[in-house]
Amino acid sequence: MLKQLTRNWKKEPSKAIRIIAFGSSNTELHWHSLGHFNWFSWLTASFREWVGRQITTINQGINGETVEDLLKRIDRDVINYKPDITFITIGGNDANAGMPLDDYRASLDKIIDKLYGIKCLPILQTYYCPIFEEMSETFQKFPDYMEIKRMISSERQIPLIDQYKYFSAFYKNDKNTYSELMLDGLHVNPIGNAIMGLIACRSFHLPDPVILQKEFEGKVQFYLDKMKQYVELPPSVKISQHNIVKKGYREYFKKLK
Repeated sequence: MLKQLTRNWKKEPSKAIRIIAFGSSNTELHWHSLGHFNWFSWLTASFREWVGRQITTINQGINGETVEDLLKRIDRDVINYKPDITFITIGGNDANAGMPLDDYRASLDKIIDKLYGIKCLPILQTYYCPIFEEMSETFQKFPDYMEIKRMISSERQIPLIDQYKYFSAFYKNDKNTYSELMLDGLHVNPIGNAIMGLIACRSFHLPDPVILQKEFEGKVQFYLDKMKQYVELPPSVKISQHNIVKKGYREYFKKLK
């Protein structure tokens, strides 16, 4: 479904497309991003490069929120903008607060119903894997919250980008190296965000993001290769212009120095 979406958008460059990312600190681009892109920024740049500039994205993440907080502000921050698709990435603060799973599911279903009411496609996204040793006892049920998203995706035929599946395999097999992707127990650092963005791009059948800084690109590839040792990742999309675009941008920015 996601692959077909990008194909359809590319065929209609005169049609404006609006995309919203709805979530908590995992989504919000703020000080904790350390001046770097987060996953949604990487995906935004790829949409606009490989699909077209008719794509407009809006980041509606707010640090510290639960699914109930999202439901309270969905009219203001999502419905008013009439988006074509909305990513829903929520669950960490819910787990931390010990929210009952039934309540978590009920609020997610209400958000989805509201989005369908304006003909907006909801896209569920699981988190990366937290460092459980650094989290509270209550938080240890976090995987159950991610499983709820898988259940909803299956039952309601809603697209799912299952980041947790990929990150958790790495975490379980090599916790020391995995910790190098984390800013703290609950948040990925810029490298982790780049990998999330890459996985999201592949889910839409987009080429991998163009990373201009070679040192950073090398680090992303190093941890991506580690991850691939433990789980099969979505396949990369090869297009002939990818290296040409990367080279062109690098040469352009060299001239500006």
